[in-house]
Amino acid sequence: MGSESTAEIFITMLPTLRTSVEPLPFSILAELKTQDILQSCIIPAPMNNSSFDLVIFDCDGVLVESEELACQLYVQMFAEYGYKLDFDETLHKFYGTTLHERVKTTSQEIGRTPPDDFIPMFYQRQAELTEQALQAVPYVHELIESLSIPICVASNGSRNEINLRLRVTKLLPYFEGAIFSGIEVPRPKPAPDVYLAAAKHFNIQPSRCVVVEDSVLGVTAAVAAEMKVYGHATFNSAEKLQAAGAIPFKSMLELKEILAREFSAV
Repeated sequence: MGSESTAEIFITMLPTLRTSVEPLPFSILAELKTQDILQSCIIPAPMNNSSFDLVIFDCDGVLVESEELACQLYVQMFAEYGYKLDFDETLHKFYGTTLHERVKTTSQEIGRTPPDDFIPMFYQRQAELTEQALQAVPYVHELIESLSIPICVASNGSRNEINLRLRVTKLLPYFEGAIFSGIEVPRPKPAPDVYLAAAKHFNIQPSRCVVVEDSVLGVTAAVAAEMKVYGHATFNSAEKLQAAGAIPFKSMLELKEILAREFSAV
């Protein structure tokens, strides 16, 4: 065997042994120490060159263009009950909040509470409107297809709402089993609970998560969760999102390029 040790010979043979059913010669096994075998059998894990292991998407305004549809219906239903709300003011005031929070605030402002069936009726009519008119955010399919790490969605909407919106826009297959609702955690956004729940589900540290948001409430939640956050500057200005703690971007194609650089960095 020349000057090579038995352990060195074993290491040389290891690639063949890993895929072979032939037994190792007894003459070599007899001279090997347990430590030699254990050290030689360690297969290095693939390196993750990215600083992140999970991308968490908000839903409304990030994956689907639903905020204006919801506001349109909200204003219309209050008008049917005799209360006129300004569309632009209502959209800006309630962007990213839950329906229950919207109704509570509006009731306090007008001094009256809408009928008990307002919320269930809103959800029913919103579902019909979603089926008819909801669109995905432009190029979000291409962005998702470009990602090589796990993804999920974390929204203040109900699970039924999220599922419906993703199904209508053909995004649901990307997020099966990876949907998190702010209604199902103790506190919705701007609290960090729903983002922390998503990270915990994947067993990933918050610092290794990237969030994609479009509202100041959502950015605030991501910052509170100690996650890096990118802000889709369409409804909210880049300045507002940046002030809340986000890195602003204008389109999903731009974000695709940003994340490609981010995830390829060593």
